[in-house]
Amino acid sequence: MLEDQVAYLLQKYLGNYVRGLNKEALKISVWQGDVELTNMQLKPEALNALKLPVRVKAGFLGSVKIKVPWSRLGQDPVLVYLDRIFLLAEPATQVEGFSEDSVQDAKKNRVREMEMKLLERAQELKSEMNTSWLGSLINTIIGNLKLSVSNIHIRYEDLESNTGHPFAAGVTLEKLSAVTVDDNGKETFVTGGALDRVQKSVVLDRLALYLDSDITPWHMDKPWEDLLPSEWVQVFRFGTKEGKPADCLLKSHTYILQPVTGNAKYSKLQSNESINSGQPLQKAAVNLDDVTLCLSRNGYRDILKLADNFAAFNQRLKYAHYRPLVSVKSDPSSWWKYAFKAVSDQMKKASGRLSWEQVLRYASLRKRYISLYASLLKSDISRVVVDDNEEIEELDRGLDIDLILQWRMLAHKFVEKSIESDNNLKKQKTTKSWWSFGWNNQSLEDESEPFISATKTGNN
Repeated sequence: MLEDQVAYLLQKYLGNYVRGLNKEALKISVWQGDVELTNMQLKPEALNALKLPVRVKAGFLGSVKIKVPWSRLGQDPVLVYLDRIFLLAEPATQVEGFSEDSVQDAKKNRVREMEMKLLERAQELKSEMNTSWLGSLINTIIGNLKLSVSNIHIRYEDLESNTGHPFAAGVTLEKLSAVTVDDNGKETFVTGGALDRVQKSVVLDRLALYLDSDITPWHMDKPWEDLLPSEWVQVFRFGTKEGKPADCLLKSHTYILQPVTGNAKYSKLQSNESINSGQPLQKAAVNLDDVTLCLSRNGYRDILKLADNFAAFNQRLKYAHYRPLVSVKSDPSSWWKYAFKAVSDQMKKASGRLSWEQVLRYASLRKRYISLYASLLKSDISRVVVDDNEEIEELDRGLDIDLILQWRMLAHKFVEKSIESDNNLKKQKTTKSWWSFGWNNQSLEDESEPFISATKTGNN
């Protein structure tokens, strides 16, 4: 059971970032005790969680190792090793015109995804597993997880923000490790309340940030996915030269943060322990070697250009569904309409305040939406999300995603309470029917007793 859960979690979370994760092979390796995944390509959408206009141009995950001590689970820590995480990103700032339908489809998919996540989270909170033996075991495993991450290099190359002056920004990390420790700072294994009272020691080795101006972008003659593991290491160590991995560092990085080494200790007390002792609930102490920060004139220029480019992209993205699919020269009137709609939307949002008529309209709309969504959910209990109803789709068109999710979660809560109430009512009816049956039988017996007694008397 626990093996399946580990395989499921790996597939669910790691599968969002890497290609070609074999579910069956993963399950078999979990059962054997050691999971080792090597030489995986990162997906282009691996950076979507950052909500930035960037995309993955090339990415590589050298090794993921998980050692699970099945024979001593709950007594020895689970070990997780990540090695050689290389990622090359580039701007994704080209905003093309989208049709209204495509925007609504994207919005619909986003709402569905977020609604499912909210429901999963709510289910986890309600789960009795937190107080069960299995839940306690899982908490112990997570609380004592031993983590090691090494050889990370994430690089962003930008040829658009500052025309004529391409630049690259990057993060490098030689190693980071985290273990559970006791009050004296020694590695230990906590068996009771491992997530309620946490003490972790983190060691950081050579973390650095760089910003190189006027660069030559990395380029390979062959597709990035065809690179050998050794070539990935070579490229992210030395760069590229004439379409091939370079043999040595062609140009030193211009560091914003020079490579820094240090350690940190994090502690979290139980809520009642924090209240009684007067100490903070969470506390962190960080010790770093010499920290050197430096920003060149060119680097400052590149950062400003990058910020402007990101801001312009986000502004264009808001009205992408209004944006014409033709050039300004071929159809100038459609571009004037686009500008008018964009400015009108801005003015509506800038006003901020709602009139009483709008407040009443939203109140009525809220009541209608929650009632309709709840009735659709209750009409088919097996359905978790309703996204195939025309009236709901029409209402969603004029609502923000946050408001849709809020109203839908209220509808789920209403259905949950309604089903619970119906079940309680059924139980009461069942109990009452059994009670009535017993009462009626008892009455029959009581009524028959005089007759039986009289019969016996007559016979005597």
